[in-house]
Amino acid sequence: MELIYVLLLRLVAYLEGPQKIVAFIFVFGFISYSTLKIVPTAGLIKITKYNLFFLATSILILIHTLIFGHVLLRDIAVLLTFWIWFVFTYNFFKEKTLEQCLKYILISFFIFNFYNFLLFKFYFADQKFGINTILSLFGIYGYRIYFPLSSGANIYTSQLALNSIIVLYFIKKSKSKSKSNLLYILLYVFYFYMLVMADSRLILAFSIAFSFIFWFSLKTFVAILKNFWWIIGIIFFIFLYIFYGTDLFDSFKRAGELDGKALSRIKIWNIAKKVIFNDLHLISGYGLNGFENNMSIEASQKFEDQNLQTSHNFLIQNLIDFGIVGFLIILYLIFKILKMVQYFNSEIISILVIMLLFMGITESIPSFYSFEPTLFFIAILSIILTKYERKIN
Repeated sequence: MELIYVLLLRLVAYLEGPQKIVAFIFVFGFISYSTLKIVPTAGLIKITKYNLFFLATSILILIHTLIFGHVLLRDIAVLLTFWIWFVFTYNFFKEKTLEQCLKYILISFFIFNFYNFLLFKFYFADQKFGINTILSLFGIYGYRIYFPLSSGANIYTSQLALNSIIVLYFIKKSKSKSKSNLLYILLYVFYFYMLVMADSRLILAFSIAFSFIFWFSLKTFVAILKNFWWIIGIIFFIFLYIFYGTDLFDSFKRAGELDGKALSRIKIWNIAKKVIFNDLHLISGYGLNGFENNMSIEASQKFEDQNLQTSHNFLIQNLIDFGIVGFLIILYLIFKILKMVQYFNSEIISILVIMLLFMGITESIPSFYSFEPTLFFIAILSIILTKYERKIN
């Protein structure tokens, strides 16, 4: 049953109205029951500091949003979902090896992704949302695919790329076992097929780049990142400006990007800048959904059909939602997680965390708004915390 929790959580998020409430209670109860089975009765009396911290943070976020914004029932459900998922994975991974934890993540997300793929094939295969630019580079005409259980195009595909790195980890480990290796190679190809069909150019590039780094020289990459992270960041932003602001990459752009009708990251960040520096909310933030609820009426009306909900940048989004104070707290927590990762000294965990942070430059990942990759991040965080706890004790 534990293996289908990612699928069940996404199905609940997909539903609307009374069905959503009933399904949420049902799935929440299932995961709670699984957690209670794992935790000894005596252990229920005292809540571990990590569980308590995660719950307290969720409550503080809701209180903050009540003060500075508007809390929706959906917001409470999402935060409760993330919390119960953390409680479950943290307790489920406690006595497991790193390999067992990663295998659980791989299988549970594969069940979700394969179900999503079948759902598309059976019910949505005739959809046509635009020319597939990745295929067009190879002279193949095809359309982009939006998988039905996706919370967003790049949001959904980001976890495909992250899972492809876990597959690569098992390919490296199972070199001597030909049958296992073949299975993992097929799974790796499946994830690349999904990324190409979804036409996720940047996420596919992340997957290829980090696959190469993980397979050959992670230590060299980490050393370069430690010394030149700010230069790498500047180069990446310059590339985005050149991509969206010049005609050098026109052959790789979609129709909407060529005629200016599609929102580029540069346009989104310009809108976000006006939201951030509009008033004293720069200090306190606007609470959850701060970007969507506080962009100018002109921007809101102009891009109404593009469902612009986030600033497409993890740090910018948190600055809008929680202001400078919250932003500094989040930076501190990221620093603490990176210190734990360094102490844990695991190549696969290091590469997954670094990859997530890089994705956060162009998407609000991981965050309240990125359902699938946030579930993935919480599972990785549970591994980090349980293994770190075991190592220091």
